[in-house]
Amino acid sequence: MASIEQMTSNDSKQLQMTQNYRDWFPYPSFRPHQDTMLDRVQEVACVGEHRVLMIDAPTGSGKTSVIASLLANRGRNKIVVVLRTVSQIGVYLDEIRKIREETDHTPKVAYLVGKHKMCKLSGEFENVYAGCDLMKLFTMDFLEAKLDEKIRRDNRTAQEYTVYDPMNDPEIKSTVMGETPGYRTFCPYYLFSREAYTFEGSKNVRPSKQALKDSEAIIREILYPEELHERCGQTCPYEVMAISAKNADIVILNYNHVFDDQRRDLLFDWLEIDPENTILLVDEAHNLGDTVRSINSDTVTMHTVDKAISEINQFSGEKEKLVARSAKNVLSQIKKYMEKTLNNWQNKKQGENWFDPRMFADFVFAGGGLARDDAQTVADLLKLAQHIRNRKQKSSESADVFLERVAEFLFMAHLAKGDSSYLPVKSMSEDRWLTLEIRSLDPSPIISGIADTVHATVLISGTLSPPDAYELYYFGENGRVEILTIPNQFPAENRLILGAKNATTQSAYRNDAANRREIEFHISALIHGVLGNVAIYFTSYFMMDQYLEYCERMAYESGKILYIEPKESKYVPDILKRFFESGSSMEKGVLLAVCGGKMSEGIDYYGEALKGAIVVGFPLAAFSEVQKLVNSYYQRKYGKEKGLFIAYTLPAINKALQAIGRVHRSAGETGVLVLCDSRFSHDKGLGVRQRLPQWIRDEMIVCDGAWSRELVEGWKGGVLG
Repeated sequence: MASIEQMTSNDSKQLQMTQNYRDWFPYPSFRPHQDTMLDRVQEVACVGEHRVLMIDAPTGSGKTSVIASLLANRGRNKIVVVLRTVSQIGVYLDEIRKIREETDHTPKVAYLVGKHKMCKLSGEFENVYAGCDLMKLFTMDFLEAKLDEKIRRDNRTAQEYTVYDPMNDPEIKSTVMGETPGYRTFCPYYLFSREAYTFEGSKNVRPSKQALKDSEAIIREILYPEELHERCGQTCPYEVMAISAKNADIVILNYNHVFDDQRRDLLFDWLEIDPENTILLVDEAHNLGDTVRSINSDTVTMHTVDKAISEINQFSGEKEKLVARSAKNVLSQIKKYMEKTLNNWQNKKQGENWFDPRMFADFVFAGGGLARDDAQTVADLLKLAQHIRNRKQKSSESADVFLERVAEFLFMAHLAKGDSSYLPVKSMSEDRWLTLEIRSLDPSPIISGIADTVHATVLISGTLSPPDAYELYYFGENGRVEILTIPNQFPAENRLILGAKNATTQSAYRNDAANRREIEFHISALIHGVLGNVAIYFTSYFMMDQYLEYCERMAYESGKILYIEPKESKYVPDILKRFFESGSSMEKGVLLAVCGGKMSEGIDYYGEALKGAIVVGFPLAAFSEVQKLVNSYYQRKYGKEKGLFIAYTLPAINKALQAIGRVHRSAGETGVLVLCDSRFSHDKGLGVRQRLPQWIRDEMIVCDGAWSRELVEGWKGGVLG
């Protein structure tokens, strides 16, 4: 038992921590349970020791406010906020601006988004990253030449301290203005972001005075992504923001920056971020596992292989001729394998969409008749790719190296031979292009590895349910993570939650007339009964097409306009804009979309934009041969019940929760939520209901289609008639 002195000391420490975050809290009062959440966050931030806190808190819980608690208790640690999409940056900048306006604190924040968003020359490159690398190389050569010129002009020696700043060179502006877009010899914005200097006989570069000035302004003012180009009038926004990041209390990055091992090491080194002195805050954490799997997967196409072969044919390095010959043999074998696979598929000789990594390796690496050493061959290919990159840079070609892509794919294929967490997959597009993919199945080694390195980690989401399953999926064990579940903060009377008693999209009942009629009753209840905009989320485009005619008829009868999710992303913004506008007009809208698709996640349907949503069916992944292999992997790792749940059931629950979660985005909004599949409503079978959030289990009314219509029509935005 702790002594009175110890208890007093602990109480004092807890009180001090509470005062800390309250001093940083930018709002006049706390929402219910918000102080509990901030208490737990500050404890993890103070103690560190690689602790992980997972917060499952529905919309309206004030999740973003945890940044105040982290800032108050970060000590000498840097806070790295990890986001999935650029659109979320504004949410955190708003929160930090609020802290500055409502408290005496002035936290410094910086962020890095993709170069295609920040690069002022992005429209001139087919590949922004490769184009940027090439332009930077040319610019560095130009800077060095101008430094040499200045040394000669000033009658100095290389041993003397000399600085060349392009901003002070009157000839440069005319040179920059003379450059033709698309035919540049250097990047003017990168040029004005750097200055060259000599020190003890060596030539170096560093941020220019203008870049430092712009960086200070960004830190001081808090600029949003759309304001960066104007602020960095002559400098590179990406470089300037990187300077800001080195001096910031908070750095906002995306998932790829942090959960791609190679990229993270390079970026953290560049930004001078020490993992041991870093607190990670991962937002929208329900997406983390699938995104990490995607980041650590790799693909190769026949087009890439052809381009890589062309690169080798043009290579003339004498020392590397033997390696080039071996590389060409390997690539030729890959091409033969892909052509053979494509031919078999077209002739319907084989239908599986996965391949054996050992058989693939035998075909590729043993086909050249040379002594076999798979790992060494891959290493040689990567070295050869670097030689090709150097040659391309010297000859002013694109820095994009196709051989490198193939070599990296082969490296992952080599891993897949002995690691069942990598699954080789093949697929054919509609235009008959074949793609080979090495798909990562298990994110836990990456996520847990990072958590074991940083000071502390906080994961937050509105749909981390059930949290113990996410812990197993992300960290490979239960008991590693501290879990905090926050109840739904919105008034229960503002929502009506219905679960289908009998309707289901299970294959055995899909063509049953009575079952289809039940589903139609629930759809009709939502379209006719809800006075505002509604969304109907199906498990696939195929199912959406099956009910399209019925939805068209119901929308017409109710005087609503039908909007349909397009298969191409470029059409989404326009359809969403028109659907949102219909919410405030006389003619309301009905949106047909796919659960887990382009319109069911990551979009805020505020206010009148959405008053009701229904998920038709339980959105399980197609039970393909690949999915069976995924299921088998997790069942071997965690046992039959837990493994199958993580691999197959958990993603479906998340898709459904994300879809119906579009309805309520603020406390005052009202709406109807319908889970139209009996698997949501009963504990039998997959046991889905018992794994749903507590507030849904408590409030769900299980009903048939006829009663569904009565309930919806009788519910008037807060009360049942």
